[in-house]
Amino acid sequence: MIFSLNVGAQVSLENFSFSQLIRMVKELFDSKGLPGFVNVFMKVIEKDLIQSGICCKHCNSDILHVHKITQRSLRTSLGIVTLDVTRFKCQSCTKTFAPLNLLLDLNPHERKSREFEKTSLETVVEQSFRRSSEHLERTLGFNTPHTTLHRWFMNGKNVVTSVVHRVQTLIADGTGYKMKPDENGSNRGEVKVVIGLTKDGALVPFGAWTEAEWKHIGKFIKKSNHHSEKVKFRPIAEVLVTDGEEGLVNAMKKLGKTHQRCLFHMTYEIDALLRYKDGASEHQAHEITKALSNLIYFDLPELGDDKLKNLEDKLIIEIKLKKVQKELEEFISSLRTMGYLKASGFVKNAKNQLYTYITDWIATGIENPRVTSLVERIMREIKRRIKKIGFGWSERGAEKMTRLVLLRLAQTKNQWEEFWDGKTGIDCKVQLTYLGTTVSIKQKTT
Repeated sequence: MIFSLNVGAQVSLENFSFSQLIRMVKELFDSKGLPGFVNVFMKVIEKDLIQSGICCKHCNSDILHVHKITQRSLRTSLGIVTLDVTRFKCQSCTKTFAPLNLLLDLNPHERKSREFEKTSLETVVEQSFRRSSEHLERTLGFNTPHTTLHRWFMNGKNVVTSVVHRVQTLIADGTGYKMKPDENGSNRGEVKVVIGLTKDGALVPFGAWTEAEWKHIGKFIKKSNHHSEKVKFRPIAEVLVTDGEEGLVNAMKKLGKTHQRCLFHMTYEIDALLRYKDGASEHQAHEITKALSNLIYFDLPELGDDKLKNLEDKLIIEIKLKKVQKELEEFISSLRTMGYLKASGFVKNAKNQLYTYITDWIATGIENPRVTSLVERIMREIKRRIKKIGFGWSERGAEKMTRLVLLRLAQTKNQWEEFWDGKTGIDCKVQLTYLGTTVSIKQKTT
């Protein structure tokens, strides 16, 4: 098929500018040109369907008559596209159907294309629903109310994640958010996040939960990855990284072979304990936190092909580890001597899980995310979306938004794109080629 697109132009060389031409061309094609092309294209498709011979989807009869022709408008990333939909009536069973709706897999009341749904979801991840509405209107030229975006988001089934994975590192963390006040007037909610990290450094989102407790999450992940009760459960991760919360650790510890305390949480939480529980000054808390940071952070050398050098590196790290562990015991004693009992107890309870990343490196040569900077970046983005630019969430809304953030920010862009390619039916069955432009200039008559 070859389509010809006719554009009328009136040009005055007085005050002519290239920027004005670009702007007018964009406005023309955004508002009428591209949506109009799609409309004509679909008319041709529907005509071909009719000519190729259609039959009733209910009784397979080919005795059909045109029942009525209606217009249907869809929001798309090209603009609002209006389709002329022909509905046929079967003379055998008297039922009606629209072949174009069946071809496009459109729901009866659907008012958006699926590629526009994808665009809108990617937009609401970055900003509030109200600002997303304004952004889409500025970029696409038509209005989509923020309430409509919110309804699409809540009703969509496109933020499902799987917990059936085996990873190098499993990371579990949680963050608070402001929810709709419950029957007791409390608006404090918590979203619990579990993600994995493969040996290649790829991030795998397991999911996010707002209503479930850690013990239920742990059981769910274990059961999903334990396919037979006759076989002993094998941990799905080499190491589990947490902030040390007792309930979290007890619920998730069976999922990892070893347990590593998140070092970021160590320095973050001891500062708060010193200042608000033990009564230390801000300066003193800062100095003690800095001293703890120097004790728990290691710079591990990269393993190369030189085995002798690797053995030397491991020996050096082992000696340094023993020295630092001794210094940590002295650090705990000094905190107790100064009267900082909460801080000293906190470090003492955590000391056995602070250097798991070192022992794992010595044994395997694989460096685990000791600071969990990766999860901190993701948690920071989650907090930004559900705390700073959103509040008054329902539990289901906060959970869905967190899962959407995980899918967009984690290294799963290929999975995200593949999911939408399947949902939108993108499989290269439509190929368009630009064949050039022809110009016809009308001469002025005198």
